[in-house]
Amino acid sequence: MSQGFSVDSYPWLGGSLQFTQSVIDAVAEEAVRGYGSNEEVCGYLCGPADHGALCDEHVAMQNVANKLHAIDAETYFRTASSFFAFNEKRFDDAVRAGDAARRPVKVLYHSHLDVGAYFSPTDRAVLSMGEPPATEDGAVKIGLGPAWPLAFLVASVRAGGVDGYKLYVWGETDFVESDWTVIGG
Repeated sequence: MSQGFSVDSYPWLGGSLQFTQSVIDAVAEEAVRGYGSNEEVCGYLCGPADHGALCDEHVAMQNVANKLHAIDAETYFRTASSFFAFNEKRFDDAVRAGDAARRPVKVLYHSHLDVGAYFSPTDRAVLSMGEPPATEDGAVKIGLGPAWPLAFLVASVRAGGVDGYKLYVWGETDFVESDWTVIGG
């Protein structure tokens, strides 16, 4: 596991997560809204500490990619239509608050527009604390692993509707796809 995070302490790192129907519906609604605005969306999913696999709460975050692009278009060459970024301080605060309340943040999610549900090279580099590409088709470097003990969900939106999801967890040296299920609620 990366950064000293273990499945014993953070069971959701092992994958096989369970999402309530209401959580998946909320992710889908947010993803479709973002599609209508030509923006990837992002947020996180929480659940009870004593049920490591369960995610029963959805929290949307603002994708700040367009703001970053407006400030520095050379470094942040992608806009929110093909990139997501968030306020990491606010997210870190949410992770700490969730841990303290025994409702940890377990999953970071984002959407992809018209390209499918997959973990892109940029996703892999950024979320592993590696080096993202410096240009559109530039090389990436995978890092040592995520900064937070999380799984990662990608929602694919095409033609205004969600057409798939994939869940990823950190393996030995890169992200690997994991299974997941939807349960009532």
